[in-house]
Amino acid sequence: MSVGKVGSNYAAILERAAELRKAAQQKEKGASKGPEFKAFDLNNKTAGNSVGDKLGSALEQVSTVQNNADSMVIDLASGKDVNLHNTMIELEKADIALKYTVQLRNRALSAYQELMQLQV
Repeated sequence: MSVGKVGSNYAAILERAAELRKAAQQKEKGASKGPEFKAFDLNNKTAGNSVGDKLGSALEQVSTVQNNADSMVIDLASGKDVNLHNTMIELEKADIALKYTVQLRNRALSAYQELMQLQV
C-alpha cells in the first residue's frame, strides 16, 4: 500500500466523519430524542404483505442501527464530546442485530437446502 493511498483513505474517513457529524447536528435540531432500537417485527402490517417486504424492512432496521453505531464511533474517534457508555451500547445493539440477521440467513438457507433435497 502506497503512502498516497493511505492519505486518501484518511481523507475519505475525515470527510465521512464530517458528513456524519453534520447529519447528527441536523438530527439533534429536528428531534430531541435519537432513534431507538426496536426488535424486528416480521408481523408488522405496515411493512407490506409479502415476506420479502418484511425482510427488507428488517434489513433496513439493521442498517440504521449499524449506521448509528458507526457515526457514534466516528464522533468518538474525531474527538467530539460523546458519551462512551452510549457509544458502547450502540455498538452492542449493532452487533446483536448483525448476529440475529446472520442467524436468520443461516436458517433460511438451511430450510432451502432441505427443500431442495426432498424427492418429488
